[in-house]
Amino acid sequence: MTSLLKYYINKSIKCVSVVVLFAELFCLVSCATQKEATYPPQKAAATPREDVIEITKPEEPVKVIKGERGITEESLQSITCHEERQITHGWVADWQGSKHARKGVGCEACHVRSNAELAVKEDRELEYLSTDGNSCDDHRVHRKVTAGTCGKCHGKEYQEFMKSRHSISWQRIFECGKLMAIPKDACSEKCEQCHNIQFKCDSCHTRHTFSTLEAKTPEACRTCHMGADHPQYEAYISSKHGAIYTASQSMILKESRSVQSLRSPVCVTCHMPQGIHDTSFGLTRGHTGSELPYVDRDGATIDDIELAKRREDMLSVCNTCHSRRFAKKTLKRADDIYKNTSAVIGEAKDMLLDLEKEKQLFPPLGEMTKIPLASHAFILGDLHVYTGKSRIERLFITLTQSAAVTVKGAYHENPGYTHLYGWAKLQEDLSNMREEVKKIRDEAELRRKMGIKLR
Repeated sequence: MTSLLKYYINKSIKCVSVVVLFAELFCLVSCATQKEATYPPQKAAATPREDVIEITKPEEPVKVIKGERGITEESLQSITCHEERQITHGWVADWQGSKHARKGVGCEACHVRSNAELAVKEDRELEYLSTDGNSCDDHRVHRKVTAGTCGKCHGKEYQEFMKSRHSISWQRIFECGKLMAIPKDACSEKCEQCHNIQFKCDSCHTRHTFSTLEAKTPEACRTCHMGADHPQYEAYISSKHGAIYTASQSMILKESRSVQSLRSPVCVTCHMPQGIHDTSFGLTRGHTGSELPYVDRDGATIDDIELAKRREDMLSVCNTCHSRRFAKKTLKRADDIYKNTSAVIGEAKDMLLDLEKEKQLFPPLGEMTKIPLASHAFILGDLHVYTGKSRIERLFITLTQSAAVTVKGAYHENPGYTHLYGWAKLQEDLSNMREEVKKIRDEAELRRKMGIKLR
């Protein structure tokens, strides 16, 4: 009986000990939880973040929690300064949600430039930087960030970008004599906002999130590649490829973050396969109607070997979804349309040159024949670009616009833009030019009979 009593006593003591131990653990956990609750609330994330920055309203101080890869003091000062002056315009929030913020890449990494760095930049790049309207007290700060700055960290992407036609877009503004008639402020609004992609990456990777997801969407390309005379976006989005993307897959890209999961291609699928930043990848054609139909980035003729390589590159992209035979036949049809369209431009151009030789153009054609045909015609509503141009010249420029639409539609597999908005309009423009030429010659003959000289 005594042994049985001792057994129950020992068992009770053990139970009490376990209860006490659990009670102590519970107290410790409660204290820890209560201690954590004193920190500012943070949004739940899929993966742990090493640094968290909380930006409050402008009238409140900036609260910062720094981890092992926290943002530098210089960046914090910049954020605080902008908050105090209330000139953030949302960029802080955008940057806060970016990969740059998570990796500790702050303001000074992109916006602070030393004199030594500026000394090695080209004149055109310095001219671009000089227009940034910087009002910061620190004169090392530049509001505009050039592609070369991004290239310090993203070297591979930068080198690929420099091979593309994007990298000479600003230069093309100054090479096109037709733009000289545009007032400087109008040029800034109507031309530079697209052509400054030569210097900056945020045309596609919108600042300050620099999202690769945004840059993958066709909508990112639409800002520049759209409009009546170079409708790449419209031709794509209303093609069969674009119809599938719009109807059934616009959300897949956002969910998967990969174009590989799409049933239909988007712009980067063909022009930036596997993330290549050379947007001229696989392209062989020059400006429609140009005397150099096959050109490289700088406008020089490429040889047959390079031409074959580029076409093979493009076929390799098409071949991921289509058979090689189908892809080759489709591109060949577009090539034929390009050649036919160029022939129409050649005929129209000969009309102008013949009138010039006959001294029937007023004002004279002048330097026009030395200007390579632009890929788009820069048509503006009031045509003030073409101040002083004759009617026949303006008709010719409109014709080149229709030619560009025809070719863009053909290579983007859009029958509507190829035919109705392109080829049909091109034939109408050609007829208008023929009628104008006849009118000019008839009037000249009448003046000759009446003994009146044109000039």
